[in-house]
Amino acid sequence: MTQPIILWRLRWGEIERVECIKVTAHYVWPRDDQWGGREARASDRHSYYETWEDAHQAALARAENKLARCRRELERAQGDHGRIKGMKPPADAEVTP
Repeated sequence: MTQPIILWRLRWGEIERVECIKVTAHYVWPRDDQWGGREARASDRHSYYETWEDAHQAALARAENKLARCRRELERAQGDHGRIKGMKPPADAEVTP
């Protein structure tokens, strides 16, 4: 029996050790896959890395990008809030008592 190939899967912000029976540049065949099929080496949901450190760097980069996006979104929301809060009705607007 051949030695399993160890890769590190980054999925949903978690890093886990995965034994694979075959690995190519674009696909992996995890040993624990109940269907015995292949998975893309990188997709929207997961990515496989040669080392834990590589997976950790990718997770950190994703978290930093998400943090930057959220900060920009917060700045836009704060700007919208200030703009809307400062709105004054036009002179010809109806005033209801």
